[in-house]
Amino acid sequence: MDHLAVISILIAAAHIVCFAAMTERKYTVGKTVLLYGLYAVFFTVWAVLAFVMLGSDLPYAIPFSFVGIILPAFLLFLYTSSDTFSKKLFLMITYSNFFCIFFCISVLICDGLFPDLSDIGQMYARNIVRTLLYVPAILMYLRFARPHMRRAPGDKKRTWYSVSLVSALFLIVFSIFAFFAMRADRVAKYILLFVMAMMIYYAVLWVVFGTIRYLNGEVKLELISKNVQYLQGQLVIARENALTAKAVRHDFRHHMQNINLLLKREKTQDAMHYIEEFINSLDAGSQIDFCPHVTVNAILANFYNKAKKEGIFISVTADTPENTAVADMDFVAILSNLLENAINGCAECGAHGEIKVNIRTNKGKLVIVCSNPCKPDLVIEDDIIKPKGTGIESILMAVDKYDGNIRYRLERGIVTVSIVLTC
Repeated sequence: MDHLAVISILIAAAHIVCFAAMTERKYTVGKTVLLYGLYAVFFTVWAVLAFVMLGSDLPYAIPFSFVGIILPAFLLFLYTSSDTFSKKLFLMITYSNFFCIFFCISVLICDGLFPDLSDIGQMYARNIVRTLLYVPAILMYLRFARPHMRRAPGDKKRTWYSVSLVSALFLIVFSIFAFFAMRADRVAKYILLFVMAMMIYYAVLWVVFGTIRYLNGEVKLELISKNVQYLQGQLVIARENALTAKAVRHDFRHHMQNINLLLKREKTQDAMHYIEEFINSLDAGSQIDFCPHVTVNAILANFYNKAKKEGIFISVTADTPENTAVADMDFVAILSNLLENAINGCAECGAHGEIKVNIRTNKGKLVIVCSNPCKPDLVIEDDIIKPKGTGIESILMAVDKYDGNIRYRLERGIVTVSIVLTC
């Protein structure tokens, strides 16, 4: 019994490390660690009960233990990860496939190299081999696959469900191999089929991750399109400012002539009043400076003018310094999408409310808060608007680069998004 508990704890630890690698953390570190710890306790108790109830009948005890453990693990993964359900489904099925593959490989290696070990010795040996197989797999996932997975848009549900179905079919195959791997007399008979299935599965995964890279490319193209739209808007503003400046230069001579005429006639008060009106007219036509950061200020000014043209009141408070670690393109991805969604939200619901934007920098953190009226059927799940559009995916990509977090909340018809970036 003690050996079973130790082995179960070791396996649970390996599972938890893999979950941590796959999870896009939704809760605090403390809460996440607590949930994983409770899962480790459940894992150990369930595994021990499975072997106690079924005794030495390992071909049935192990599948029973596996099914009873993987289902709660899936529920835990769904609860703790902020990814969409379709992405989490694919990740969990893929992980289950690798678990079965590593289980089969560990059985084949240990039965071939250590045939004289006792049952307990075999269990320890297989667990050690399986853990050693996990190490390079996790490192490769973190190095090569995870960045693509984190950037992949979750709103392409049909694509994710399609690749999940393919992975589920392979899971059936590898589960059967795992069952047969426990019967020593059938190991050699199915090695060739197992290797072939494994190679085909790896080829399919290569194609799947090619698809994921393609999805990421679509998101990047969308982001580039947003940048082009932003630059086009800035070009329009620049042209308007140039025309305004030209008109001011053209009228400046006439203004000076009028002032000169008033002064010659010794109408000093009239001249001073005329000068004050002229200064006020210049201030009214100038662009508002929201903050020292050139790009942030330009984006805010662009959407401020756009909101005014739409008849939407917008208040902006910002203190972003001139130099910050956040790239200009990421500011465009975050602020442009946030403000565009806010203006569209006001227009869709026909609200005459106020868009409030607050950008603050404090102790290495950049905090962005934007609130606006929204349509009544807006749905927020796991602190994110559902369904996520490409704009929100672009925001998530940019937020992820700075180890940040994002949260949407809906209260009395007002949606508020809070973003924190490490800069």
